[in-house]
Amino acid sequence: MDTLEQYRQLIRNILIEHTKIPFSIGNIQFETVFDGEQDRYLLMILGREPAYDLSPTVTRRVHGCLIHIDIIDGKIWIQRDGTEEGVATELVRAGVSKDR
Repeated sequence: MDTLEQYRQLIRNILIEHTKIPFSIGNIQFETVFDGEQDRYLLMILGREPAYDLSPTVTRRVHGCLIHIDIIDGKIWIQRDGTEEGVATELVRAGVSKDR
């Protein structure tokens, strides 16, 4: 397997693992978006969360991008990382050199 395909599989695996971590509040679901042709990988969040600033019983719609990773010219670009630990840390731990 070539390096580019290894990066693709690693990124997909990392995003899938993040879908298994439950949100602590609200009814939030995860959705992965894998575009292999453009090498664009997203982890989206969607659902409802409490809107305590409005009322204890009111909820608001949540829709956004938690993680956005692109592979550009053979390098991994972390465009958005809304995780606590950090996707870069996970990539380095998996053997991706920091200059990639």
